[in-house]
Amino acid sequence: MFKEIRKISIPLLLEYSISLPASPKIFARLSKLIDNDDVGLDYIASIMKMDPSLISHVLRVANSAYYGGAVKLSDIESAIARIGFNEVHKVLSIVIARDSFYQAMPAYGITATEYADECIAVAVASETIAKRLGYDINTSYIAGLLHAIGKLAINLYLEKVEQTVDLSASEIEGSLYEIEETLLGITSWKAGFELLKHWQFDSEIWQPIRQQNSPIHASQFVERTAILTLSRWLALHLADFDPEAEYPDTISWALETLNFDATDLVSLFDYIRMEFNDRQNLFSMLI
Repeated sequence: MFKEIRKISIPLLLEYSISLPASPKIFARLSKLIDNDDVGLDYIASIMKMDPSLISHVLRVANSAYYGGAVKLSDIESAIARIGFNEVHKVLSIVIARDSFYQAMPAYGITATEYADECIAVAVASETIAKRLGYDINTSYIAGLLHAIGKLAINLYLEKVEQTVDLSASEIEGSLYEIEETLLGITSWKAGFELLKHWQFDSEIWQPIRQQNSPIHASQFVERTAILTLSRWLALHLADFDPEAEYPDTISWALETLNFDATDLVSLFDYIRMEFNDRQNLFSMLI
């Protein structure tokens, strides 16, 4: 049985989310700058210096054997130069995942590794699909990385008010969203998009997250929503993909919306697995 829990209102959630890491906001800003050919290394470095943890982790990666760090670097400008401008986005995304998403989620019955892996896998899948279809990859990557940030906010709130809850062990019948709504008065997808909207993320990032509960009925950023929907499913089945299995209605809708050929999913899975393993190797340097 669960103790009575104070229902979570949006103002209450935003109040308690102040202690969430600042890294996702900085990452979103950096992603836009990295894509801008007129922005130089020094300006990128100045934005990164807003987050000391970000600096220390990037230096750690740059000084690793992965990037041939025989000579130890101590400044972020040299670290970016060593990593290479084209690789900076990938490294930053892993550092952000380490800072923001490597946290146990007792409210959802998942470990820190499981939560981080989910976020990274969905982000990699989103990036891959967007690239295949000619969409902006950074926007899709960020939406994938942050798709479950509502769980993080809810978990933080429950810890702050000293409520011990495992939603995965609830005896209430229904989906996770229905259990959240019943016990908490809010769903993690609603918590996520409200938080990102409050943080002034672009609507093309938070709208797909808002619509992920019922993507078939998406009315805005439909293609972005389809990318996120397909990415979540691909990430969920990275270890057990069966090309002969029947697709859920939401996945059939996503494939049709994106004019994506289902026969391409096998090669897509292989590429996502490869990229995910590469990001995991980078991630392992930071834990």
